[in-house]
Amino acid sequence: MPVPATTPATTRLHHCFSLLVLFFLLATSPLLARGPDPSLRIPLEPLGFQPLSAQFLLAGSSMLTLHYVDDKHLLLTFSTRRLMKRLPDDPPDDQDRHVEAVLLELPSGRILGHTEWRLHDHGQYLWSLGHGRFLLRIRDTLTTFAPLTNLHAGQPFRERPFIVTDRRIGAIMLSPDADLLIVESVERKPPTPTGFESTSAPSYASPVPAASQAPDPTPVLISLFRVSIPPGPGDEVGVHAAGMVRSRTPGRIPATADGYLAIIDQGRQTWAFDFNSYTGKTRQLSPFGSTCRPSPLFVSRSEFIAFGCHSGHSMQVIGAFNMRGEQMWEQSFVESYTAPSFVYAPSRGRFALSRILGHSDVNGLGSLVPEQLSGQSVIVFQTDSGRQILRVDCKPIQRAGQNFALSPDGMSLAIVHADAIEVYSLPPLTPTEQAAVKEAQVMAPEANDAPIRLSTTSAGSSATTESTDQPEQTQTPAATAAPQPPDNTAPSAATDSASPAPANSGTRESSGSVSATAPNPPAAEDAAPPPEERRKPPTLYNSPSDPPPATTTQPK
Repeated sequence: MPVPATTPATTRLHHCFSLLVLFFLLATSPLLARGPDPSLRIPLEPLGFQPLSAQFLLAGSSMLTLHYVDDKHLLLTFSTRRLMKRLPDDPPDDQDRHVEAVLLELPSGRILGHTEWRLHDHGQYLWSLGHGRFLLRIRDTLTTFAPLTNLHAGQPFRERPFIVTDRRIGAIMLSPDADLLIVESVERKPPTPTGFESTSAPSYASPVPAASQAPDPTPVLISLFRVSIPPGPGDEVGVHAAGMVRSRTPGRIPATADGYLAIIDQGRQTWAFDFNSYTGKTRQLSPFGSTCRPSPLFVSRSEFIAFGCHSGHSMQVIGAFNMRGEQMWEQSFVESYTAPSFVYAPSRGRFALSRILGHSDVNGLGSLVPEQLSGQSVIVFQTDSGRQILRVDCKPIQRAGQNFALSPDGMSLAIVHADAIEVYSLPPLTPTEQAAVKEAQVMAPEANDAPIRLSTTSAGSSATTESTDQPEQTQTPAATAAPQPPDNTAPSAATDSASPAPANSGTRESSGSVSATAPNPPAAEDAAPPPEERRKPPTLYNSPSDPPPATTTQPK
């Protein structure tokens, strides 16, 4: 019987084919494996969710949000399309839309309550204050609500007045524990006439000729408030003004309710951080090697991370630091990314980082298109060690973030993926991690309620220095509002020229007024979606061409 013979040519062919199969499997395995399976999926369609415009999502519009109310309840909000009733006094530059809010029970996914808000722009509108409280922005009025507290009364979305200002709010930031609120605002400007306004449109005073207007060197007003949750069963949120400062531009301030970070250039691509307490004390912290000015961010009262560069100005390096003056770890990102965003669980020493990943370099791109992007990745980190606990993807990609949430106890992560909310269980803390969380709490600076004054010239010579085993600084840093980069490119190293204001400067400001009580926003009405042709990059300022300003806000 003839026996098949294997010729050298056939052997080579089989070998090449095997190599091709192996290469294909290696190349596609990251695409085929999303990571672990979720422990819970809640379909979005029964909740009334409608597909969202990719152009709005990639432009930075806040189109949906996902937050934990507590460890067993989620709050989902999303833009809806429906007929919209015209408001007679609506400014011509408004971009009105309706947003649906749904309170969900876990793990059943049962709807416990829902409401609808009419918003007037595409900027961020919702923030978690912790303890089941939320901050809602409608135009330049801030209110709070506590869904679970008021659920028994059938009014889970009942709003309480919080802050109102006659300036235009440009940005709102919270410390990881949500006990420090930073509001950046600019003076409100009338919309530029287009020549197409109807005769019923509101009239504005004629602007002063440009020649007679001196440019404001510090148009951004940064207002700082201490936030507290009073004990008891109520839904109140305490707030009082802690300080004001003016700035040339808006930006992220690395601060907590205890103090703020200053960045010191020590030369030779070495930077250091100082923690300046509002009581006047200074802690000299760890140096950080970076070829660009680092961008720090607190993840708890006693720990912060900083983005930096190892070459050029692409922020591909992330380091973690504590108040003992130690750099706990450092990691590098391989993928090109943009639009980093965060959520925190300080009680478990964890935080989650979201990044939009690109097939090629997406650094500094003002606009994104789907073809440039490979996905939105969310990583949960253990703060003390840098251990990556979980890595999953969100879909659709939302440049503004807020489509993922970390539970207050740090034991689960929820994301919006495709047609469902997916909930992932996270592993319990190891004994070593539990000890690290307790140690971080001990390292936290002493709490204080001193007025917040951010010096932008030099640290006062009378400041007391704590724990100083660091090299001598070559420059005393300013407490600058470091620009928050919209991507992973290095922010500008220019410092803000700001003038501190007293903590209790009253409810009147030279460029605007602020009231402690805010009227309830108008009730939501049936509405239609904004015209497709009006897709502009979202901004809370007067217009994209305005200088990036700061906030005017004052407490009750």
